[in-house]
Amino acid sequence: MTLIDAGNCIRIEQERAGMPSVELARLTGSSPQQVIRWRNNKNIKLHTMQEIAKALGVSLFVLISNDLPC
Repeated sequence: MTLIDAGNCIRIEQERAGMPSVELARLTGSSPQQVIRWRNNKNIKLHTMQEIAKALGVSLFVLISNDLPC
């Protein structure tokens, strides 16, 4: 079983969306510092990933698919 790197998933989708950390923080009701912590963390709670996916305008599946091997 391969585990995903949640922070990497967030970094990839955030860059794809062209969304600055300040904007992601605003949309999730958190701080830019928290977004940086998410981006550097391999393990993030599911409900947090759902909030981030919603803010980025993608499904949770699309967000986590960024770290799956082809």
